[in-house]
Amino acid sequence: MPQRMFAVLCRSLLCGAGMIGAAQAHGIVERHLTAPSAALGHAIPYSLYKPAAAPAAGTRWPVLYLLHGGGGGDQDWLDYGKIAATLDDEIAAGKLPPLVVVMPDGGGESWFVDNTDAGGAGKVETALSTDLVEAIDTTLPTAACRSGRAVGGLSMGGYGATLFALDHPDRFVAAISLSGAIAEPIDPDDAVRIKKGDEYYDGAFGKPFDVERYNAANVFPRVDKDAELPDKPSFWITAGDRDGLGIITGSAELHVALRRAGYDTTLRIGAGQHDWTNWAQSIVPALDWLAPQLRDSCPPMRSTAAAGPALGQSEPKGGEAQK
Repeated sequence: MPQRMFAVLCRSLLCGAGMIGAAQAHGIVERHLTAPSAALGHAIPYSLYKPAAAPAAGTRWPVLYLLHGGGGGDQDWLDYGKIAATLDDEIAAGKLPPLVVVMPDGGGESWFVDNTDAGGAGKVETALSTDLVEAIDTTLPTAACRSGRAVGGLSMGGYGATLFALDHPDRFVAAISLSGAIAEPIDPDDAVRIKKGDEYYDGAFGKPFDVERYNAANVFPRVDKDAELPDKPSFWITAGDRDGLGIITGSAELHVALRRAGYDTTLRIGAGQHDWTNWAQSIVPALDWLAPQLRDSCPPMRSTAAAGPALGQSEPKGGEAQK
């Protein structure tokens, strides 16, 4: 073989080997997965991103639970948000630690709340914040504690992420709200907002719309309720400057309420609308903000003779020790 041709062939083979190595470094995407749920009485569909390589010795994977918007499903972040490519780039650049991202199906228009009405989505919040977390920590080598978990979402999922973090500060160290559909409680005499609620929330808070149920599930009262907690979740809140005025206002009001209550909270209003172009871009700085807060191991568990482990600090599964 002529020397020049041999050199070209060698370069081609080396290039091919590099490409193969890069492909092997990409995360693994799994669709059509399910987790058992006693709260729902049926399985939870979810999609998954996980690193290709096992956790480094002495570490475990942190987990981000990423929620979809209204009418969406568990594959939206993969198909429309291109989240797998974003995670690959962030991890390869060293901006994000290798982590698991769980994308559950929250039942379309559930608003990620518990709703046991006939025809309702069921106990969605309980299922996703308890049953799904337990299933993930059981089946994967995760950092099964508060410092290894975060939750995020867009639009309706931004509301859900905020709700989960405030309801379960022992399970989630941080929350991300992208264009979160967040609003203050409704005055029971405000006929205009109640009428809009009947149209907007699609039965998630009763049909007809029950203002008392809505206010009971509202995130704003929870901010003050949890203000004295020593370990409060931190929040990244963002909206596009061409988003709906209610989205921008609700995001800003939540940020102010959180700050007044002593939470670590960040607000960003950037260029964009209420669409996937915005969310696919705005998730990147959110992940950069999240990265230093996640831990790849759990602190030693405090021994209590009478009580078993809380979900926020799970016992190792299958005899494995938390490293």
